[in-house]
Amino acid sequence: MRFNASWLLPAALLALGMTPACSSDDDDETPDSGTQDSGTPDSGIQDSGTPDGGGGGDGGTSGTAECPSHALLCESFDNGLNGWEEGTQNATIQADGTKPRNGSGALHVVTKDGIDEKQGEGQAIAQWSKSITPFGTQLFSRAHVFLNALPGDPGQMGTFFVLFSAEDSDFGGIELQVIRDTGFALDDWSFRSGQGWNRQGPPVNLGMSTGRWVCLEWEVRRASASATHGNARVYVDGALAHDFANIGMRSFERFTVGYGFVHPQGPSASEAWIDNLAISSTQRIGCE
Repeated sequence: MRFNASWLLPAALLALGMTPACSSDDDDETPDSGTQDSGTPDSGIQDSGTPDGGGGGDGGTSGTAECPSHALLCESFDNGLNGWEEGTQNATIQADGTKPRNGSGALHVVTKDGIDEKQGEGQAIAQWSKSITPFGTQLFSRAHVFLNALPGDPGQMGTFFVLFSAEDSDFGGIELQVIRDTGFALDDWSFRSGQGWNRQGPPVNLGMSTGRWVCLEWEVRRASASATHGNARVYVDGALAHDFANIGMRSFERFTVGYGFVHPQGPSASEAWIDNLAISSTQRIGCE
């Protein structure tokens, strides 16, 4: 089954004759010139404060990761699709018991090797999508993620989460990615001024890890519900890894979770598990 073009980023853009912003093949050592790396959030956007339940290292397989009372959505992936819409391209995705962090299930994604978009073979990605309350001024998401490998090529990005609006009058979105050097990227296809692909640059201390469960948080904020730009932060095991500034914002009303490569370059095999997804519009969720 191919992705439904009405809700998935790359398929939707391709249907309109466009492609998402991305890196060139030789930019893995130097940050993109358009990247804005603010040490602080955009003016007028307040700090999120302390998350529920603390943060800290999360390399083990224990922990409860309970659903907080303020959450809009919680998913332990113990009950199959459970109302989610599935989309795949050169990949498989299912909730199974092969490697749950806790509970009986986790979202399990396997991408096919040898897929090269330059040969017209498309993407190697699989995601689940669900409607959410339209984005106002802040949204916090948390999931535990286990990767067996990082993207293998400089022009290849592994996508975890996507926030977007499929409405004709408000079409556009943003997505959180990881790149080869363990750093994060923010693909901004919001169609706001200054939108594009933003990368963290090689992380000094904190990046994505493989071979263990990582607590991954994504925080998206804007100063008001009419603001066209805001910021997006990514946290690893409770600590801030990067703050992406001047990110385009819309009334995002769909959220997708999964893994895979928007721009596969041939080597595209990967396996990933995702567990304990939670989304809140009031405060950070924290790792447990």
